[in-house]
Amino acid sequence: MFKISIVRILSIALCALLLISCECRRTASGNVLDISTKLPIDSVFVKGIERVYNEYYTNSEGEYYMTTGMIGAVGGCPSITISFSKEGYYEKTLINPNGDVYLMKK
Repeated sequence: MFKISIVRILSIALCALLLISCECRRTASGNVLDISTKLPIDSVFVKGIERVYNEYYTNSEGEYYMTTGMIGAVGGCPSITISFSKEGYYEKTLINPNGDVYLMKK
């Protein structure tokens, strides 16, 4: 009877550990730059489309940062989709952006 309880407790603990370990956090960060001048673009509208639904504007250095928080990751950490747009530039939508993003003037 005591052995059955220990086995049951260990089984539940193992299942809980496996479920907890199947979570991840996806982060995207970098700078938004003009493709021609390579200079930072301020006030670019950055919007999370999939898995992260934040939206904000880049600062004067063109910096962006988004994170999903903890999400389920059975089968791998899910991708995030983010769009970058500013008047006078073509919009760009990327999956898992990390590092510099270049926008082209219209």
